[in-house]
Amino acid sequence: MEFFSIFKKKKKGQHIQVDKRKQNILQHAAAAAAFAEVGEHETARSMIDNTKGNRTILVIGREDRFSNALNDYALEMAKRLDFELLALNVTDAPLSLSAEKREAVLSVFRESCTKNVSTMQERAKEIGVSLSNIIECGNQDEVVEKLHAHYPGMRYVLTEPDPEVVRGNEGQVAIPVFDLGSFQGAAA
Repeated sequence: MEFFSIFKKKKKGQHIQVDKRKQNILQHAAAAAAFAEVGEHETARSMIDNTKGNRTILVIGREDRFSNALNDYALEMAKRLDFELLALNVTDAPLSLSAEKREAVLSVFRESCTKNVSTMQERAKEIGVSLSNIIECGNQDEVVEKLHAHYPGMRYVLTEPDPEVVRGNEGQVAIPVFDLGSFQGAAA
């Protein structure tokens, strides 16, 4: 009967406490060892690495900057969920340039990205949110796929809102949020 008591109406002054479930590292290691013994080395590696980036939100800016709306939303979401932020600046523009011109353009891009992410880093530090910045040159979808493979536990991706929608809605903008939790792949 004790189990059904949690469904009864909460009495005044009664609090419900939710604890995070701890991962059993030994179970993961034992299962990974079993897969490695039968030659499934990639599966074994993925089981050991599945906690890397487990509580991460990827925030994709527009080229070298992050809008105030995206900054505010990402920081609030990370604080509320107790996640870390991974801020991504990505461009594919220099890929069409010659090698010497490409490096010069990338250098300017990196400097601009570092300068523009500093506001988000300061605010993240103030509210106790961990923030890392990655600057990449390449196709955005390929870069995100690579990062998701590197951080298999990455849960959410936030992107800049459509500029046309921003202009039309006068400050009331919905930030696109993609939940990667449902895209972990099914067992074959």
